[in-house]
Amino acid sequence: MDDIHGRLRQIQNEFSGRYSLYAEHLGTQEVIQFGTTEPMETASTIKLPILVEALRQVELGQLSLVQPVTLGAADMVGGSGVLQSLSTGIALPLHDVLTLMIAISDNVATNMTLRIIGLSSVNQCMAALGLRDTEIKKRIDFALPGPLGLSTPSDLARLLKGIYHGTLINARASEVMRTILATQQYNTILTRYLPYELLNSDDDQPPVRVASKSGSLSGVRNDAGLITSPWGDYVIVIMSEAAEDLRFHPDNEAMVILPKVSREIFDYFIPEAQRRI
Repeated sequence: MDDIHGRLRQIQNEFSGRYSLYAEHLGTQEVIQFGTTEPMETASTIKLPILVEALRQVELGQLSLVQPVTLGAADMVGGSGVLQSLSTGIALPLHDVLTLMIAISDNVATNMTLRIIGLSSVNQCMAALGLRDTEIKKRIDFALPGPLGLSTPSDLARLLKGIYHGTLINARASEVMRTILATQQYNTILTRYLPYELLNSDDDQPPVRVASKSGSLSGVRNDAGLITSPWGDYVIVIMSEAAEDLRFHPDNEAMVILPKVSREIFDYFIPEAQRRI
């Protein structure tokens, strides 16, 4: 029998922090879990629940994806994104704001979204979906103490599975969310060690595709995504904490070690892909 858990333990032994994993093959429903099941700091993976609530309100007719959202001074915050470098008073369609929130993890776009959908509405939505361990704690403001949000790999995977099956809110909302998640540019925990030639092709139709949301804070690196391929599809969520390497750098310890987890799951769930390498 393939000792996938033994290899996952070996990766944990290489890592100064702690990581937890939930992965599920979306054809066979085989589940692989590793690490604690207790809630952990989400960092920017909390933007996935924010996206879900925004689309829920769109489907209810409370919001529109084409409605303009104005950038206000109160939305401004540092960290990831480009809107912090632009002028207040500009307006973007809600769809563009949500895309910036996911694609480049724009923190200002996140605050703009939270301002119009309501922070408490995100938590009410998660509770209604049965995600008892997922909660956003605050808008993005690094001067405020405490975690940005809490969740578990299994909770975030549940959202992604609903998007994959078209059952999260409804099929139309799920398709919008999946398309936006496919634009994410910071998915290197999931992709760093996956076969390059399967993720890239000359005709922009690579065999392996990723739709995901990552998150980073000091000592924290997370990534949650859907991996689809001709040989099978799966959901994978990796969350980590308490890493000793606090650098925001491509070779941060977590960014080097945790991609090994993603590759182990890739090889385990879709070994047929090896024939294309």
